[in-house]
Amino acid sequence: MSQQIIPYISPEEYLRLERQSEYKSEYLNGEIFAMSGASRKHNLITGNIGSEFNQQLRGKPCEAYISDMRVKVTATGCTRTQTSLWFAASQSFEDKYFDTLLNPTLLVEVLSPSTERYDRIAKSSYYRTLDSLAEHLLVCAGRGPP
Repeated sequence: MSQQIIPYISPEEYLRLERQSEYKSEYLNGEIFAMSGASRKHNLITGNIGSEFNQQLRGKPCEAYISDMRVKVTATGCTRTQTSLWFAASQSFEDKYFDTLLNPTLLVEVLSPSTERYDRIAKSSYYRTLDSLAEHLLVCAGRGPP
């Protein structure tokens, strides 16, 4: 039986490729995983939550990032880009591009039915290694039409 060899991609190479790509992906332990787009319902929920938080954060030193901000979990080498909300009072970024956040304090993630189990178990365990993270809120988009 033959086995496909998957080459190791360095975190730096991943960021270079991701910044040039038209598509979102996730990075974990040297592998890149393509991500599908979010459904209409998913986008509406994320937008509504983001809008509500932006109202609450007016005049405060905290910033909310929606969708295309990556978060890096240094302890696991995991980098995620997804339709989520990242909040940080004092931002620390990977590099001069300011597109990979290292220290979110609150993460609100709208779950998709197709990845809900992985998001609740594996991804949540990665996020729990972040010293800066105070809360991780999972919002179930539910089943039904996209």
